[in-house]
Amino acid sequence: MAKRIGRFHGSHIVRAIAALTLVGLVWYFFNTDSSMSVSAPMAGRLRDTVEPVSNVEKSGSGVSQEDKMKAIDDATIMPLMEDKQAKVELGRASWKYFHTLLARFPDKPTKEERQKLKTFLELYAELYPCGECAYHFVKLMDKYPPQTSSRTAAALWGCHVHNIVNEYLKKPEYDCSTILEDYDCGCGDTSVKNNKVTVEKEGRQHG
Repeated sequence: MAKRIGRFHGSHIVRAIAALTLVGLVWYFFNTDSSMSVSAPMAGRLRDTVEPVSNVEKSGSGVSQEDKMKAIDDATIMPLMEDKQAKVELGRASWKYFHTLLARFPDKPTKEERQKLKTFLELYAELYPCGECAYHFVKLMDKYPPQTSSRTAAALWGCHVHNIVNEYLKKPEYDCSTILEDYDCGCGDTSVKNNKVTVEKEGRQHG
C-alpha cells in the first residue's frame, strides 16, 4: 500500500514539474517573440507610422501646421530641422553624395550588391538628419522603389526622384540624360580600368 501511495505521489510530482516547465516555456517564447517583433531591423519607426501621419495630413484645414509637424516629429527617428539655411546646405551635400553613389554603381551588379544598395538607400532616407525631409523621402521611395539592375537604372531612378522633389519645391526640372556625365568624384582613371563609368563634371543636380 505504501508503495502505491509513493508511486501516486511520484507521478503527480512529475506531472506538476512537466506542467510548470511547459508554462515556463510558453511564457519565455511569448515574451521573446514580443521583443523581437519590436526590434526587427526592417520594422523601422518611420515606416510603421507613415499611415497615421498621412491621416493627419489628409484631415484638412481642421489640423494646424503645428499639429502636422508634431505628428511627423513623433513618426521620425531624426528631429525636425528648423534652420532653413542648414536644411539647404545639407540638401546640396546629400544630393551630391546620392547622385555620385548611383553614378558609380556597377554596370552589372550581383544580387548581393543590388540588395545592399536597396537596403542602404532605404536607411539613407530613414536616417536623413532632417526629420521632415526623411518623412517625405521615405514616402517617395515607397511610391518609387530604388532601381538597382544597373548603374544606368540606378542613376536615372535617382534623377527622377530628385526631379519629383524639384517639382515640389518649384525648381527647374533636370535633364536626366546627362546624369552619368555630371557627377565626378575625382577618382581618376581607376573606374575605367574596372569597367565603371568615369564622369567629367559635377554639381548640376544639387537641388
